[in-house]
Amino acid sequence: MQTTEKILSPLESLQVIRETIDIAKRTFRDNGFHFLLWGWLVAIASLVHWYLATNNLHEHPEMAWGIMVIIGMPAAIIREWRREKNKREPNVFSQWYNMIWLGFGISMILAITLAVKNHLSPTPFILILMGFATFMSGIMLKFRPLIFGAIVIWAGALWCLFLSDVQHLLVQGACAIFGYLLPGYLLNQEVKKGHVPGA
Repeated sequence: MQTTEKILSPLESLQVIRETIDIAKRTFRDNGFHFLLWGWLVAIASLVHWYLATNNLHEHPEMAWGIMVIIGMPAAIIREWRREKNKREPNVFSQWYNMIWLGFGISMILAITLAVKNHLSPTPFILILMGFATFMSGIMLKFRPLIFGAIVIWAGALWCLFLSDVQHLLVQGACAIFGYLLPGYLLNQEVKKGHVPGA
């Protein structure tokens, strides 16, 4: 018995790819957990660092960022482990989405290292990377509040040009609130209502 495979035209191939992505989007539900987690942690760490630095309360005020390592990393890893465990099938959309944030994490570590080594405030570089990853998330999920959040974060990075290094921390805290927390809560509400962003 001879089987023949249908050769798809370029338009049909694009349609198949589009349908595959749409299915992946429907099965990938981002309820804003990571935006809420990191939004709160960045806002709190920024304000604690600023308070300690401006009041000379600690020799190393940057230790406030240990909050993110101690709380954020285990919470994020556990969350992703549980999501992967409950996933029924591989999802190319969620893989792309996760790769964006993995790239952000690697880029942020390099940016912080280079900035500190050259005695520069790492905050503007972090905000530029935060803005990019948030913007890409908004595009992928087709969720405008994330796109607007990215614009706010980028504006914060630009604003840092006119401020002192210590004031950068206040800008970073504000960017976390308006760029991560507000879109995160809105995304959470959308999922609770049964609307899947990007579907």
